Amino acid sequence: MSKTPEINWKDYEAITKYVYESLGAQYGIKVLGYGNACKLKGKSGVMHQIDVLTEQLNGTKSICTAIECKYCKEKANKDIVMKLSETMFDLGIEKGIIVCKSGFTKNTVMYAEHKGIKLVKLWEVGESDVDYKKEIEFGTLDIRLNVTRTRANITSITFGDKTIHFDPLIGAAYLFNLRDAFGREVSLKPYLLKFASEVTKRSEVLKNVTLDYSTDRKLFLDVENGVLAVKKFSVTGFLTIEDLSTKNILRLQIRCGLS
Repeated sequence: MSKTPEINWKDYEAITKYVYESLGAQYGIKVLGYGNACKLKGKSGVMHQIDVLTEQLNGTKSICTAIECKYCKEKANKDIVMKLSETMFDLGIEKGIIVCKSGFTKNTVMYAEHKGIKLVKLWEVGESDVDYKKEIEFGTLDIRLNVTRTRANITSITFGDKTIHFDPLIGAAYLFNLRDAFGREVSLKPYLLKFASEVTKRSEVLKNVTLDYSTDRKLFLDVENGVLAVKKFSVTGFLTIEDLSTKNILRLQIRCGLS
């Protein structure tokens, strides 16, 4: 890979996916998912994110491989092997691969061999590499990450004639609590999540929306002149949609193992 333009960890995951998808096709390897959208629930009930997930048919049996990508300056340590091994066990995935830009420590190599996890070094070609001037052209990768961030911004909550304002940028409203008759804190987060869901569903960007809610019991809010009993309240906020899409076109020069 050339050094220009520079890539980041998201690009590195996309490149790894592209390599295994392209080179693995002749071995019947298919990429089932990659990146933040590739999430699976384990036997524990916990959700795990897999950088690249592939599938290969062995007769009638489907064998999945979890690939962990590490785009970092330091060599990968054995903790990464331990984390991937535990994730594989919880998900029932048989094979694992760790792809790292900077290689692996000696203990990592030993532990990965013990756990049956393959290690692959995938890095940018530099002047110190053998055959640096003899370019091995693998292909051109057009990386387009179409990402939008949808956010319901809560600006105020009104209890009767008392309105409390919040900074929508830090999401402070989601941390706001009332208390019950026994003095225990009661979070309004379930109601605020309903508000966020409704505002998102309406898709009316930057339009102020106010929705009313009723509590399932009497709650209390401390105010300057005493205590305010709460059975109903109103939430006001607006929707923002931010385009976080990126685009990079990279010429790939790759030497790596494919397992």
